[in-house]
Amino acid sequence: MKGRKFILFLSVIFIFIHFNEIIISQNISKLPVPVNSDTYHTIAPYMSYDGKSIVFIMEIENSRELVECKKNIDGTWAGPVTIDAVNKFDTVEFFIDAPSYNHDASEIYFSLRYNNKNASFDIYVTKKRNGIWSKPEKMPAPLNSSEDETDPFLSPDGKFFFFVKKYENEELKKFECYQIYVSEKSGNSWKKPILLPEPVNAGCDKSPRLSADGKTLYFSSIRNGGKTKSDIYYAKKITKNAWMSPIPIDTLNNAEDESYPSIPLNGETIFYQTDIGKGKKRSVNLVSAELEFQFQPEKTIHFYGIVSDLKTNEPLSAKINIIDPNTSIILSKAKTNDKTGEYNIFLQKGRKYRIEVYNENYSHFFFAYNTKQLSEFGENQKNIKLFSEIDLIVNVYDNEIYEPLAANLFVYDVENADTVKVEIRQINKGRFSLILPIGNHYRIEAEKTHFDNNYFNLDLRNVVQFSEFERDLELQVKKIDYEIQLSDEETGEGIEAVVEIINLTTNERIIKNVKTDKDGKLKIKLRDGTRYEINVSPKGYAFYNTIVDLVDEDASYITVAKLIPLKKATKLELNDINFETNSADINKSSFEELDRVVKLLKTNPQIKIEISAHTDDVGSKIYNMKLSERRAESVKEYLFSKDITEDKILSKGYGESKPAYLPFDIEENRAKNRRVELEVIDVNEDL
Repeated sequence: MKGRKFILFLSVIFIFIHFNEIIISQNISKLPVPVNSDTYHTIAPYMSYDGKSIVFIMEIENSRELVECKKNIDGTWAGPVTIDAVNKFDTVEFFIDAPSYNHDASEIYFSLRYNNKNASFDIYVTKKRNGIWSKPEKMPAPLNSSEDETDPFLSPDGKFFFFVKKYENEELKKFECYQIYVSEKSGNSWKKPILLPEPVNAGCDKSPRLSADGKTLYFSSIRNGGKTKSDIYYAKKITKNAWMSPIPIDTLNNAEDESYPSIPLNGETIFYQTDIGKGKKRSVNLVSAELEFQFQPEKTIHFYGIVSDLKTNEPLSAKINIIDPNTSIILSKAKTNDKTGEYNIFLQKGRKYRIEVYNENYSHFFFAYNTKQLSEFGENQKNIKLFSEIDLIVNVYDNEIYEPLAANLFVYDVENADTVKVEIRQINKGRFSLILPIGNHYRIEAEKTHFDNNYFNLDLRNVVQFSEFERDLELQVKKIDYEIQLSDEETGEGIEAVVEIINLTTNERIIKNVKTDKDGKLKIKLRDGTRYEINVSPKGYAFYNTIVDLVDEDASYITVAKLIPLKKATKLELNDINFETNSADINKSSFEELDRVVKLLKTNPQIKIEISAHTDDVGSKIYNMKLSERRAESVKEYLFSKDITEDKILSKGYGESKPAYLPFDIEENRAKNRRVELEVIDVNEDL
C-alpha cells in the first residue's frame, strides 16, 4: 500500500515538472510555440482584449526583452518581435517587467528599473504610431514616486490606473509582498493613488486586471500563510470604494504559482502565467482556461470602428464621451487612434448610455444604447463620419410683404469682427447657399438698398449635429414721410377724399385706402425704393391719377393735386386709351384707365358724359371720321359691359376736325391728337 502511494506521489511530481509539455487538465491548456518555448521563458504575459496580440517579457538566462506576438489569420501565432524602441531606448542598463496593453493594444504600460543601487521601479508607457512603437515615456506623478511602482494596468475605459507597491507583511515575511493601488483620472491628470481597501490587499497581491465590465477584478495573491503560494483571485466591486471578499479560482490554481491574469472581451477565457520549479528545472508558461460562469465578468458590449472625414474618407482623431442620458454626467472618456481613426469603447451591463463622438473642428455624432437587458457579450462595428463644414441656406425677404429680396450677403467672424471669405451662391431670388467651416462663430448679414441691414449669428464652435441649416433673414424697408395735398382747382380749398395707393414694385397689387383731413392733406409713410400709383376719385370731381417713383433718390416727397370739379362742359382727356392699328378694338392696356371712368360714373351718378374719339390728320377725312366714331362706340360698349346704363353715355367721333395740339402736322402732336376725351354734358343736381 505504501509503495502505491509513493508511486502516485512521484507521478504527481512528474506532471508538475513536465507541465510545459502537457495539458494539466481538460480545462487548462498551454499556449503553443512560439508564445511558449523551450528556449525562453514567457514572463509576465498579457493578452489583448481582442485576443490577437500578446505582450510579455522574453527571458533567456539573464537577458530580458519586451516582445509581442501577433495571431495570424489562420489562428496560429507569429514569432515574437522585440520592441526595440523600449529594449534599447537607453545605454544605461535597466530591468523591464510587467507589461500590459491598453484597451486597443495601441499602448503598452510596463515597469522599469535602472540597474543601480538606489533605483526603484517606475511606470513607463510606449505608444504605437503608424505601426511603430515610440520611445518610452515615464508616467507623471502621482503615479510614480520615490517608491517602487510596478504591475501597471489601465482600465479599458481609460478612467482608472492600477499598479502595485512593495510593503512588509509580517505573516508572509519570506515573500516579496505588494499591495494594489488605484488612481482615478481627472481631466488630463491623475488623482493621488489610493490603496484598494480590504478584503482586497489582505495578502501579498499583484498583477491587478480590471475586466471590461468595470466591476470584476482579477489578480494574483499569496494568502493563507503562503501555503498555496501565488493564486488567481476574483473580486467584485460593490460600490466605488467597496469590494466583495476575493475568491480563489480553484479550477485554475493547480501549479505552484499562478499570476498575471488577462481576460479578453468575451469574458469566458482567462490567460495567465504558471511558474513551476526552480533553477534549470523552472518552467514558466502562458496558459489559457475556460472560466466557470460564476467567475466570469458581467457582460459588456464592445463598440469599435473608424472615425473618418465624411468628404475625404480620411481617418480622424476624435474624442468620445460616454454619458448618462438621465443626468448628462460623463461616465468615461475615450479617443480614437490619432493616425488610423480607430476606436474601442466598452459599455457595461445595467444602464442606458449616450455616446458622443466629436472633433474640435468637426461635427458631433451621437448614438444611444441600452444595456439593461444585456444577456451576452456583444460586439458592434460602427464606423462614424464627421463633417468639417455645413451647408447653410439663407432666405432673405421683405418682412412686410414677404417678397424675396436679391440682397448682398456678408459673413463675419463674431469674435474678431473680420470678414470671412466663403463662397456665396444665389440659388434663386432671395435664396442663397453658403458653405461654412465648423469651429467658428459667424454673423451672416444681409444688405440691400432702401432696406435696413439685418443679421443673425450662427455658432458652430460647440455641438454641431446636422450638415444642413436653413435660416430666414427679414429686412425692414426704410420708410419715407410722404405728403399728399388735394384741393379744388377753382377755389383752392382743400378736399377731403379717400386716396387709393397702389404698390407697383411688387408683382401683386397692394392697395391702401387712406383719407385726407378736412384741409385735403395726408401724411403717410411710404416704402423707400418703391413705385406707387396714387388714385383719387372724390364725388363731384374728376378722378386724379399719378405715379410716384421713390426709387429715385432725388424724388419729391409730396404730391399736390388740384382736382377739377365735375360741371357741365368739364373735359377730361383719358390717358393710355389705345386701339389696334387702324382698328376700333381696344387694347387690354386701356382697361385700367377705362375702369377709372367706370368708377367716376358710379361715384357721380348725377352726371351724363360724352365719349369723344379723335384722330390725327393722316389719311382721308372720311376714313378718320368713321374710325373715330367706331372707337368712341367701342369705349361706350366697354362702359356698358361694366353696368353703366345707356342714359349716362353718348359717344361721338370727330376724326381730325378738332385737334388739341397744334401744329397738327408735327409727328409729336399727331400722337397726342390721337386721343379719347370725356366731357360732362349734363349734371342732374337732384341726384
